[in-house]
Amino acid sequence: MTNPALSDIADLPQSPEWFNQAFEVPRTEGYAELDGVPIHYFRWGNPDLPGVVLTHGFMAHARCWAFIAPLLAEQYCLAAFDLSGMGDSGWRDEYDVSVRSRECRAVADHAGLKNPALVCHSYGGSVGLMAAVNDPDYWSRLIVCDMTMLAPGEPSQFEEHQRRREARGIRPHQTHSTYAAIRHRFRLAPEQPCANEYLMDYMATHSVKETEGGYVWKFDPAIMSMDDNRSPDWWTSIAPTFVSLPIPRGIIYGQHSAMMSDRVKEFVRKESDGAIPLIGVPGAYHHIMMDQPIAFTTAIDALLQTL
Repeated sequence: MTNPALSDIADLPQSPEWFNQAFEVPRTEGYAELDGVPIHYFRWGNPDLPGVVLTHGFMAHARCWAFIAPLLAEQYCLAAFDLSGMGDSGWRDEYDVSVRSRECRAVADHAGLKNPALVCHSYGGSVGLMAAVNDPDYWSRLIVCDMTMLAPGEPSQFEEHQRRREARGIRPHQTHSTYAAIRHRFRLAPEQPCANEYLMDYMATHSVKETEGGYVWKFDPAIMSMDDNRSPDWWTSIAPTFVSLPIPRGIIYGQHSAMMSDRVKEFVRKESDGAIPLIGVPGAYHHIMMDQPIAFTTAIDALLQTL
């Protein structure tokens, strides 16, 4: 039987062998449901193995893990899901990090994961952090990957972020007549260089859907509304909250990323007495899985084995 995962890469240009082989690893696909909203996910690995839930960044989707998770599937059972309003998950009337944090457990339960850990990238780190805060007895470990943190007293850009969001408002998606036209508009957010064009093509392909009039982005435009859970106090509380969690935790960051300053790294080291490992991935910006996928996978595996 043909592995349905191979259809993900059927139309991609030349890509390396390791990437193609990752899509030969068996995976299943399912939908958990939370508050009547279907939450789409993929699962790799034997359910008897230790579980891992993978969360993605803002406006992204679960397939950012589709070439990472298979490389870890011999040792773990991994589930990567689309946050509500993104990817192939359902849309909500309102979005915030609190409801999305409950999606983590809904997926873990539906996928039958045992003793699950959380591995979370970017905005998904806020989701995973809240999940761990609210349900620490359920989650075994938390690894955040290039998640924005601030040291106490470090300047916050929350007000500027809020101003831009409010000025932009909620705009319906523009329909593009061809895939080539919408592909031309695809960008990483925040923008950064990415030498791996095949990964850019892969992520772009699965970020759009075809409609009667052409092509549009998959995400719900309403996700751009302000999240009442993430106030200025929330931003300044992230690092102290992360440090004080009662479960094992670790940090992976891109060495060229601006998301984590030297000041906050020093704060985490000092406040945890060095108990929280921090791994910087050389050659990586914010989108670590796009820049250095093999090194990123190795860092995740190292923390899952040692935490």
